[in-house]
Amino acid sequence: MCKEFKKALGENLRKIRLCKTLTQEYVALESGISRSHIAMIESGKRDVTISVLFKISRAMNISLKDFFEFDNLDKYKFDIEKLYE
Repeated sequence: MCKEFKKALGENLRKIRLCKTLTQEYVALESGISRSHIAMIESGKRDVTISVLFKISRAMNISLKDFFEFDNLDKYKFDIEKLYE
């Protein structure tokens, strides 16, 4: 996953969690995902699967699409050529 995108996703997850006044501990208990895993996702230090995002979204009572509101096709581009350099 693109580093900038991963960081932005984590920041957005954190922003939503804080707006809902939820703690990482609460989300961890409700989702079955460890608090440290959630902290690493929020800080952009961990790749995240759709399954984990689904569990977190249900724990926070939000739609999966809300996690991706920040996405911008012009800002987060993927260059396949860079993989083969």
